[in-house]
Amino acid sequence: MFSQDVIILPGMLGAGCTHVAELLSQKLEWRYVNSERIIRRIVSESGLSFREFQVEVHSGEIDLDKIIRNVLLDEIREGKVIVEGRIAFLILDLDVGVKFFLWSSKSDRARIVSKRRNIPLEKALEQIEESDEDRKSLVWRLYKKDWLDLDLYDMIINTSKWSYEGAAEIIIKAHSYRKR
Repeated sequence: MFSQDVIILPGMLGAGCTHVAELLSQKLEWRYVNSERIIRRIVSESGLSFREFQVEVHSGEIDLDKIIRNVLLDEIREGKVIVEGRIAFLILDLDVGVKFFLWSSKSDRARIVSKRRNIPLEKALEQIEESDEDRKSLVWRLYKKDWLDLDLYDMIINTSKWSYEGAAEIIIKAHSYRKR
């Protein structure tokens, strides 16, 4: 059985998923997990170097999405967890917790990614488009749905209009009112 004390926070690259997850983690005193944290854990437990692990994944010997999903299922069973970023798309099919999609305008996202990664705006736009395509493909492969299909999420928050702090407060309040 899964805990309902779960916040699933998928979104667009540059829309603030990590920042909002960090704020939620502090305010709620919950753990948060993302791709980086989960992959580090998986690599560490595999006994392989990161390079060796990459080779195994690219060869098809390791189904990374399946392994990540299994780790996420364990996290959800424990509860009091925020799942953010790309990996949140792997569990959209679960009737657990609440799902908030973070959206932002392409220009705002490009500005944020450019600054965060210290790259030109044009390069940031390329990375955003690649990320959007990757997320679109992932959701289609898993659920045969468009990743922007509103039925996948409980709420959508436009971080071009709301601060990260405001988004976190909205999520906390909405989570407390969700029907069980």
